[in-house]
Amino acid sequence: MHLLILALFGVLRLPTATAYIGNTSTTKDSFVNWRTFTGHGVNLGGWLEQESTISRQWWTTTFQNATDEWSLCSQIGSAQCGAILEPRFKTYIKTDTIDLLASHNVSILRIPTSYAMWISLPGSKLYSGNQKTYLRHIAEYATTTHGMHVILDLHSLPGGTNGLDIGEAVGHWGWWHNSTAMEWSLRAVDAVLEFIDQASLPGSYTLSPINEPVDNRDFSTFGSPAALSEAGARWLVKYIKAVLRRVQGVDGRIPVMFQGSFKEPEYWTKFFTGDENIVLDLHHYYYPLANATAANLPRFICEDAKSSAGDGTFPTFVGEWSIEAGGANELALRGRNLRAGIAAFGRFTRGSSFWNVKFQSEEVTPGEGVKEDYWSYEEFIRQGLLEGEIRDYRSLI
Repeated sequence: MHLLILALFGVLRLPTATAYIGNTSTTKDSFVNWRTFTGHGVNLGGWLEQESTISRQWWTTTFQNATDEWSLCSQIGSAQCGAILEPRFKTYIKTDTIDLLASHNVSILRIPTSYAMWISLPGSKLYSGNQKTYLRHIAEYATTTHGMHVILDLHSLPGGTNGLDIGEAVGHWGWWHNSTAMEWSLRAVDAVLEFIDQASLPGSYTLSPINEPVDNRDFSTFGSPAALSEAGARWLVKYIKAVLRRVQGVDGRIPVMFQGSFKEPEYWTKFFTGDENIVLDLHHYYYPLANATAANLPRFICEDAKSSAGDGTFPTFVGEWSIEAGGANELALRGRNLRAGIAAFGRFTRGSSFWNVKFQSEEVTPGEGVKEDYWSYEEFIRQGLLEGEIRDYRSLI
């Protein structure tokens, strides 16, 4: 068995790594305070972590029958996997992508990453290559040229956090209640903190150490509070508190964005003092809702925006959302619904980041158009859907 598999089943204990202790030089800039900071952002998904839905033609041509990166690299080996993925890392996001976003008032980039770009985990089939080099180039450009804020998101963690490709691989749940998996996760956190600390502007970064953690294997609960059990929540809190200690060892001013599965923000306040440098991350999608249509989508968005505000203990941010409805999608209403989301989430939370910057899929949606029409921010810009302003989101309820 691989070392990873042995470790995840408790057969092998791996040595504890020394945490990165930080740059001792003078602070290079001020740090974001999420209680006062606000902005509108976009996710750069499908760049440094791979998902089958984002670039369907590329995936089908390149990955063929593989369900995820793990299975592909298992089949063809790391070297051949690198030959496929390195060009993707190099070309998928370029500086002109950042220029385009900045020209349309995008001030936040949420960048999902695979843990494999931060650590070399024994037994893992995820590809480790030159991802950090490409990330440094884009992140430095975005922060120094356009003054953007970057959220570095550990989209996957060792062992698998949700049984999906985004958590490590399809069918992988081994992160839960596994001290070895947690230790390797904290090593990845250390590597991200080192990356932030060595940036030209460390204050332009937020650390997001987990994404959509789910331990309920009944996927009908995904997207609801029931997706995470009470035992799972306690394990997740243990991890977040360990992350906070790691951050304090480097620079406590680096914010931690806590994606608490699909629990309401108020649920998490009992686990913390309220003094922690935390911003809670909420995700909202409407394509699973049969009663959500293009016509009534602003009502759903506004309800979610209000519920996302929380009880004031911690600031909140909507890290992912999109405008595809469960039925009766209408191309003509995309601009209105997009601007409604930006306005509502900006009113009740510290802002949002739309999923996704690119989305290349010809899959038909209920109603008019295809997936790309409702999920690609680049296309929204090119089609002028951001033109105009909704001054009163309440008029759309």
